[in-house]
Amino acid sequence: MAIVEKRALILWGACVLDSALKRFLKRLNPTERGRSSEKICVAAFGKHPGWDDHIDDIGLDTDVLVTAKRTLYVQGIGGNVDSGRWDRLTSDQRIEEFNRVIFWYIDGSLIVGRMWSSQDGKGRKSYPFVVCVQCRRLPARWILDNVLPQLEKIERTCTSTNSANDVRMSVQSFRQELRQLARQCKNSPDSVAVCPDALAKLAQRPEMDPDREGLYRVLYHIDREVGLPRPGTTKGKASGSALLRLPACSNTVPDDVLLWSSFLRTTFGMTMSILVLAPPAKNWIDVIMGESTELQLYCLRASPEVIPLTSNIPYNVGPEFIEYANGLVRASQKIRVSGRK
Repeated sequence: MAIVEKRALILWGACVLDSALKRFLKRLNPTERGRSSEKICVAAFGKHPGWDDHIDDIGLDTDVLVTAKRTLYVQGIGGNVDSGRWDRLTSDQRIEEFNRVIFWYIDGSLIVGRMWSSQDGKGRKSYPFVVCVQCRRLPARWILDNVLPQLEKIERTCTSTNSANDVRMSVQSFRQELRQLARQCKNSPDSVAVCPDALAKLAQRPEMDPDREGLYRVLYHIDREVGLPRPGTTKGKASGSALLRLPACSNTVPDDVLLWSSFLRTTFGMTMSILVLAPPAKNWIDVIMGESTELQLYCLRASPEVIPLTSNIPYNVGPEFIEYANGLVRASQKIRVSGRK
């Protein structure tokens, strides 16, 4: 081999080693992961035919995205796969596809994403492919209107190729496009309360029944599992966590996400984690309040035969709680009226 070629090879190897070392040190340094000033950060993980097993980490550059993968994928999905819980479901009890829209308030950030059924290069289909977009200082409505369509685009791109390199390049291009879009959007200090009168709107929905029985059951379930605010307090006690399977009350997934998440966030504030998993073309969404555990993420493959809509659970809701719930609705109605002035 010529001396020039040898030197070029040595230089290339040194660059590769240096790049790998920087990535390794960045992973070890949580402070470094949290320094990104970009409004948009994108990560991808899961299974894809371009890899013989789980794909190499792509874009896990922030603490929030690392936590999202560990909670949702490693502990949640991985725990249910390893335990065999989903395998024990019968055909009418099991949801075959992983397909979900993800909307997640976690650690003070908002993540939106898409999950779809996939397989690795050896044909194993137990895990999905997931793309997560961490958004900072962007309005929730803007995120849903602009990021979700781009997520559908990246899904089509990734499912149309068996090349790992194509996936990496597609995610990189996807990240650049979203960042360019985000730079055109004005900063928003708070993307939470986009619908502060959400409870009043939910109370009027036919899915909640004419006499609000469905809504009372949802509120009762939340109160049992987590705790609703009481007079003399500003927020719910927020102890523990809860899984809610809620009826779709809007014409689109983004509107359902905004309606239910607005109600929960205005009720419980910024500190509680709210994970929304919305299956397209279904009449429900799953919401996990608080810590998302392996048992709660069982909902990803469990049909309403196993986990019914919370509004259909036949709780014995007493008159005292009904009056309390109606008071919450009246307070929400006042927000609506004051907002019109």
